[in-house]
Amino acid sequence: MEQNNIESQIKSAIRQPKFLVVSSYRRACGIAQYVEFLELPLRDQVDFDVEIAALPVDLLRSQSPYARAAAIKEFKEILLKVDQADVVNIQLEPGLFGFTPRQIWRNLNAIIARSKKVIITYHTVPPMDAERFRLSRAGLLNYLRDWRGNYVFNRLFAKVRKNPKKFQHIVQTAREAKNFGLQGIPGDTITHRPLAFVSEPVRREMSHEAAKTEVSMRMNIEAGVLLGCFGFLSQYKGIEVAIRALANLPDNHHLLIVGGLHPEGVQKGNVEQPYITKLIREIDKHRVMKGRVHFCGALDNDEFNQVMLACDAVILPYAEVGQTSSGPAALALDMRRPLYCSHTKCFSELDRYQPGSVTFFEVGNHIELAQKLAKREGDAPSRIDARARYLEKYSVEHRAAAYFVAAKRLLQG
Repeated sequence: MEQNNIESQIKSAIRQPKFLVVSSYRRACGIAQYVEFLELPLRDQVDFDVEIAALPVDLLRSQSPYARAAAIKEFKEILLKVDQADVVNIQLEPGLFGFTPRQIWRNLNAIIARSKKVIITYHTVPPMDAERFRLSRAGLLNYLRDWRGNYVFNRLFAKVRKNPKKFQHIVQTAREAKNFGLQGIPGDTITHRPLAFVSEPVRREMSHEAAKTEVSMRMNIEAGVLLGCFGFLSQYKGIEVAIRALANLPDNHHLLIVGGLHPEGVQKGNVEQPYITKLIREIDKHRVMKGRVHFCGALDNDEFNQVMLACDAVILPYAEVGQTSSGPAALALDMRRPLYCSHTKCFSELDRYQPGSVTFFEVGNHIELAQKLAKREGDAPSRIDARARYLEKYSVEHRAAAYFVAAKRLLQG
C-alpha cells in the first residue's frame, strides 16, 4: 500500500505535457462528431494531459454586435488555454473560425501566435483545381469560396514556411500530402491517414443483425433490405440518385435518409427548402416508392451509428465538388458496412488505402447503382476481405496515435 502511494505521488509530481484540441465540439457538425469519437482514444493514453477547447462557432460567424462581443469574450478564454498548452491541435475548417476571410485569419493567427507548438488537422485544403469564374450564381459562390480559402491558406502556409519546426500537419489523403509538399511544406512534418471514428472495444460489441431488428421495428419495416444515405442534406450529396436506384429495385428494399439540413443552409422565412422539395418531388414520381423511403432526420452520434450499423448497404452518391474526405464513408468502413460510392476523387483516394474496400458507380448513374445493389456486389468475399484488412491498418486508435507521434516530434525538435 505504501509503495503504491509513493508511486502515485511520483507520477503526480511529474507534469504531463498539455495537449489542447481547438475545434467545434458537441454541436451539429461533422468535425465536432469526429472530435467526439477521437476524444476517447486520445484520453486513454498516459503521456499527455488532453483538453478540448470548444470554438463558439455560431458567435464567431454572427454579424450581430452583441454576438461579436460575446465571441471576443469566449475566444479570449480559449487563448488563455492555448497559453498553457505545450502542443495545440487545430481542427481546421475555415468556416469554424469566423465569417469573413479576414476574421477567419485573425482568429486562426491569434491561436497560432500564442501556441508553443502546433498540429493542424486539415478538414479543408487549398483548392488545386479551381474552376474559371462563370457568370452565374453558382459560379460566383464557387469563386467566393475559393477566394476565401486562398486568403486563409496563403497566409497560413507563408507562416509555416517561415517557422516549419513549429508545425506538424495531418491530412486525410496521400494526394493532399503530395500537394502540401508542392506548397513548400516539409515532407517530414506531414502525416496522411483516412478519417476514423469507432474504437475497437465499441466495434467488438456491435451487431448488424440486432441493430437491423431494432431499427426495422422503429421504422415499421416488416422485412427486407435496408439501404442508407448519411450526412447533411445538401445538393451535392446526390440523394435523388439513390431514390431513383430504389425505384429499380424490388419492393423489399427500403432507403433510410439520415441527416437534416445544414444549419448554414436553412433558408430563413421559407418552409419550402429547395433540396428537400426536390427529394419529395422525386419520391412522388414513383408510386412504387410509397412507404419505402424513410426520412430519419438529424440524429445524435449513438442513433446515427445504430442506423448505419443496421444498413445492409451504405450509399454515398455525391457529386464531384473537390471534397477531400467523407465522415460517413469512413464510419461505414469502421462498421464493416458494404459501401457504394460515386466515382469521385474523394472516394477514389479513400479506396487507395485498401483497394477493393469501396464499390464504385459513376456519378449520377442510378441504373448502375441499382444493378450493383441487386447483385450485392459490396458483399462479395473480396470486398469483405478488403474491409477487414483496412481496419487492421486504419482505425481511430491508429489515428489518435498519429497525433501523439506528431506531438512528440514537435517537443523533441
